[in-house]
Amino acid sequence: MMKNGVFFTILLLLAVSSFAQDIRNRYLFIEGSASKPDHYEFFRSNFAMEARGAGYIITQSKAEALHTLRFRVGSEVVFDGEEEYDQYVLTVSLHRNDDDSRLITFDFNFFELDEMYMFTRTLVLNATANIPLPILTEDTVFEEGNQWNKWIYFRASFDYPITFYLLQSAGLVGGIGVYNIKPERVAPIDHKIMAMPGATVGVEFQRFNFLSLEANFQMNMGDTRNNYFVNMAAGLELKFPVKFQHIMLVPYGAFVYTINVSPVFSDFPPYAAGGGIQLCGKAGRRGAIFVDAKYVFSFQGDAVMHNPYQLTPEPPVIHYKRSHLGLGIGYKIGILDRPKKATTNKMTFK
Repeated sequence: MMKNGVFFTILLLLAVSSFAQDIRNRYLFIEGSASKPDHYEFFRSNFAMEARGAGYIITQSKAEALHTLRFRVGSEVVFDGEEEYDQYVLTVSLHRNDDDSRLITFDFNFFELDEMYMFTRTLVLNATANIPLPILTEDTVFEEGNQWNKWIYFRASFDYPITFYLLQSAGLVGGIGVYNIKPERVAPIDHKIMAMPGATVGVEFQRFNFLSLEANFQMNMGDTRNNYFVNMAAGLELKFPVKFQHIMLVPYGAFVYTINVSPVFSDFPPYAAGGGIQLCGKAGRRGAIFVDAKYVFSFQGDAVMHNPYQLTPEPPVIHYKRSHLGLGIGYKIGILDRPKKATTNKMTFK
């Protein structure tokens, strides 16, 4: 169980890191020019629509995006041997914004605007196919808003953890049965899964732009026999924020120490560890709303419950492996602005 939990946590953090890099590269700015206003409006709106359909986020300013899709519509007169015609030339190019280098450019000729409806998606895909995948380095810093630039954050959340008690075979008949010797009786038991409400309050200290540490206090209801017991724990979370203009992704590693233990247990593992992710969105001038998901598993032994079954009192204790999937929604507010540093964009591309 512990090995599975470690593997799950590593996979979660790797997936979050990959997703954070990919979503930043999905921000795209579109600009263009044309001699006719209807040409400009057509290509601006249709290129934006097709880019959104392909999964890109269209920004309102060039500074928000890593790449710019540019178009220009010109015209020329062609002669087919009998008559002269106005032919339009659409030039599409893709530029990397940090150094304004042009990654690709191509032309497309047309006579009537209506005939371009069937080609705009292909043109967008041909251009954006040349967007490279970024490999972020330790020097890469994205411009952050005021909410993402505080020394201290206070958080509060409503939680709904799902706690898993996986039955262990120690002392059980056939690995699943409690029993009584006289009279002879065996009764099977199973895993226990509980979902009860809880809450968390905490303080987060952001020492670096890319690293912060949170200390928190957690409460949630219920144990294996009583829905009303209040579990309490202290937690530490080491966070790795990935900041964008309006959202922030925060993968983190979590450590939990149990403060009080329900009397239904004769032994209980006090320590748990795992990982999770927060998705934060700006709310107010200093605050952010967030959703949180994490998985932690207990180590240093089993959760050992006193046998509560009067008709089958053997063995006297029942062993479980304990873990929980934490789900929550909350609010954090920051104080004390950190000094802003100039943004750098040191990246390598593959």
